Amino acid sequence: MKTHHARNPSLRKMSVLAALLCGFSAANAADPSSTASAAAVPAPHPIVGSWTWTLPGKTCVETWQYRADGTRLGNSGEEVTQADYEITAKPSLLGFYRLDETVSKGNGKRDCSGDLHEASNESGTRFIQFSPKLDQLIVCKAESLQACFGPFKRAPG
Repeated sequence: MKTHHARNPSLRKMSVLAALLCGFSAANAADPSSTASAAAVPAPHPIVGSWTWTLPGKTCVETWQYRADGTRLGNSGEEVTQADYEITAKPSLLGFYRLDETVSKGNGKRDCSGDLHEASNESGTRFIQFSPKLDQLIVCKAESLQACFGPFKRAPG
């Protein structure tokens, strides 16, 4: 007895594709290295290093330095922050890395946008997408290009 999949090549191809995608997702979900701990960022990870961004129409430069030990230093205007971060080892199927950060220290001064942030314990999730050469990144609120800022450029050194 033949099934509908055997008679319809399009359905058979879609079934095979769906099975492959499900298998890939399951493999990534089961892979314990797909997320990082705050103590150890997957090495070498493209986030490690210093990144700068100048806000459009301003001369104020924002700098983020991501360290391999899971900490980030940030300078934006008068604001100075330190945060702990976790980032996925690999991008999602949409090409985004999930980045979770918690500010551990801050001086409470204004950033390049003129905003004031909590001095510490402010947590957030962002989604990072790198350029093909890994020399630029954009920061998004979700795994979408609808609400993003940047690009941050990798600083030399």
